[in-house]
Amino acid sequence: MATAMVTIPFQNDLLQQIDRLVERRIVHSREGLIQSAIEMYIRRKQNWQNMFSYGEQLATENNFSETDVMNEIKANRNSK
Repeated sequence: MATAMVTIPFQNDLLQQIDRLVERRIVHSREGLIQSAIEMYIRRKQNWQNMFSYGEQLATENNFSETDVMNEIKANRNSK
C-alpha cells in the first residue's frame, strides 16, 4: 500500500498526552497512535452510517414513520 506524509499541527498539551502514552508503552509511536485513532474513527463512522441505513431500510419496508419510531422508543424506556 502506498503511503504519503501528512503534517498536522497539534496543541502542546495534546502532544504531551500522546508522548506519555508512548513512554508508558501504551502505543509504540506517535504515528502508531494517530493512525490507530484515525482508523477507529473511520470504523465508528462507518458503523453508525450502516446502522442508520439499516434503520431507514426497515422503516421503509415496514412503513414506519419517525413518530412511530419515537413512540416505540418511549414505550420501551417506560417499560423498564
